[in-house]
Amino acid sequence: MKSKATIALLVVFLVVFSTVASGCIGGKSETTSQGTSGTQTASQGGTSSSSQPSQTAQAGILEMDKVYVIATDKSVVVVGPKGAEPTVKLPSGKKVIRVSYEVDTENTPDIKTLMEKGQGFGAIDPAFFRDEHVDALIIAARRETDPTIRTELFKAVYILGNKLVPEVILGQNKQLRVYWNWVKGRYYHPTLVERFDLLSEDQNAPVVKIGIKDYTNDPDTYVIATAGWPESFDPAMTYETFGWAIWHEIGDTLVTYWKEETEQVSPDLAIAWAHNKDGTEWYFVIRGGVKAYDPWNDKTYPIDATDVAFTFLRVERLGHSVSWMVDSFMDVNHSAALTEEEFDKYLKEHPLIAEYKGKSTEVKSLEELKKFFGYDGETAGVFKLVLPAPYAPVLGILADPFLSVVPMEYLLGDKYEEALKASDNGHNPSAWWSYLSEGKSDPTHQLMHNKPVGTGPFYVKDYQKDAYIVLEYNPYYWNATNNPGHKRAIYIINKDPMARINLYKTGTADTVAIPPEKMDTVKGLELNGFQSVVQTDILEPILTFLVFNTQKEPFNNPLVREALAYAVPYDQISKLVYKGLLEPNYGPIPKPWPGYTEEGIIKYTYNLAKAKQLLNKAGIDPTKYKIELIYNEGNAAREKIMTLLQNVWSQLGFQVTVNSYNWPTYLDKTEHGEYDVYVVGWVPDYLDSDNWVGPFLYGATEFKSVEVTVS
Repeated sequence: MKSKATIALLVVFLVVFSTVASGCIGGKSETTSQGTSGTQTASQGGTSSSSQPSQTAQAGILEMDKVYVIATDKSVVVVGPKGAEPTVKLPSGKKVIRVSYEVDTENTPDIKTLMEKGQGFGAIDPAFFRDEHVDALIIAARRETDPTIRTELFKAVYILGNKLVPEVILGQNKQLRVYWNWVKGRYYHPTLVERFDLLSEDQNAPVVKIGIKDYTNDPDTYVIATAGWPESFDPAMTYETFGWAIWHEIGDTLVTYWKEETEQVSPDLAIAWAHNKDGTEWYFVIRGGVKAYDPWNDKTYPIDATDVAFTFLRVERLGHSVSWMVDSFMDVNHSAALTEEEFDKYLKEHPLIAEYKGKSTEVKSLEELKKFFGYDGETAGVFKLVLPAPYAPVLGILADPFLSVVPMEYLLGDKYEEALKASDNGHNPSAWWSYLSEGKSDPTHQLMHNKPVGTGPFYVKDYQKDAYIVLEYNPYYWNATNNPGHKRAIYIINKDPMARINLYKTGTADTVAIPPEKMDTVKGLELNGFQSVVQTDILEPILTFLVFNTQKEPFNNPLVREALAYAVPYDQISKLVYKGLLEPNYGPIPKPWPGYTEEGIIKYTYNLAKAKQLLNKAGIDPTKYKIELIYNEGNAAREKIMTLLQNVWSQLGFQVTVNSYNWPTYLDKTEHGEYDVYVVGWVPDYLDSDNWVGPFLYGATEFKSVEVTVS
């Protein structure tokens, strides 16, 4: 997710079934079939890594031609088309992992088409980079059942990402959290923001008018001073941190993470779940008595399994970039809403496996399943989720806010009954395709975008674009209490960091988003006997990086990308821009997640002489190229980064300009490939190494087969 675990937790959701992903969307190889730039990549692979092929080769790239050979610290990974063999002699003494593949050219989408559909950072990586070998390794890792082999495959991908450099990793972020200590109960989760009803305030906290209508910051109100604006209030059409943050407050997913928990999900709208032995069918028992609240018309809608099936189908049908997780790992057209009676009858003949809180059991009835999860309340049907192939981290995906359950009746209006009948009450969700359309023109999107309706602890009460958003506690929330930690939350939007800091200093805001270089302005503050807290001790699984448009010259040339990676003042960016809150990282996996390695990689440093040498080797004249560096307006840190790069890259001879765009426009431009170079951060969607290497490097190649053998 575009822009956070305490890193000691290495979470790979390994369950009893195999970890196979569905076939992802596909294409051609930049490095093996794309002419000049591909030839350059292939010819330099072995020599530019840190080692040469030998009997005792160290980690690094040994060959990059028709076959790639990558040595990690523990294995040798060989990847190439079926029948292709490496030309180098493989080193002895290490496990050899071979990945052979056959590309499905007919079903591979053209990169230009993916650009037109706005699928950057969705169906394809943000750089629109494609390499069949890399894609095959990513798919192989998704399908691998042995976690040790999977880790070695991830290492190989990390090493290749470091060398081919479609993105330049500026570093791994440490969290900067600024708040007044009258706020109690704060916690941290790497993928979900804090729930505001779970935070509270000292009753002696100041009471301050915030300057927006009659709203006041008091102990019942949580005020956040921040910048930006959600991409959309529609969960199916937002793939960035702000939109997901809003929906974690106003929506509910099937499962969730309780506060800082990362090792297992907890029930949310699903009170229990089970799967078949191979993990291709999952059944979620839906909580009864849940209502979605429509504040715009002061109306409620009961939620059942049909709404869940509609929610999942709608994400795929609208086709926003976020839908890649549904497209890749779920078969929503063959999923279904079932009644309790239908599910109970199915269980009698087809026992399922249930896993919860470290225990596993076989269940043969709905009552057994409910008892295993400790639930004895009412239910509202069962959602059957079909996967094309098993995928271990699927529960983590289901906790993501973009899959917040939405009321079908609200969105379809007078066509609701007709659509319900057409789908046989949710047994055939594919019937809903004709009631929805792709993209922003879809009527249900227009409705949800402007008037969001959810089931969560809060609802959107009021907002003014680029000014403020007011969330009010939802009286119809299924788990509502008479004394929530906060009864409302208000986002005050201001792109000027000093204006936000002034709101914080006066107690108008309880917490503030600031650029790291402004840390000193909020340290040591006191107000009415309370102190300002500046927390910087959490290393997050977030990477900040530059993205090259690899479909444009000169960025289609890997030597140019490598040269520019040497023309980045990393230390300056870390120390001056981030005040030390950016740690070195050289590839697309955060430390210390499985696959992160410091062996066999280029540890890029600021080296203009090396950059010039590589540009000369690439055979390009920098003075003939104009480069536009873009960032999202209001982000002072990214503005400074791009200004630094403008200065340095101009010294190389490039004609460099810097521009900024508001957040929704920025996302739209980058998703459609309308950029040269941009800067962004990546917050994981779910806690698995695949959720870094896939989004960063997967070029949407579809395969007829990908086979892994180990010797």
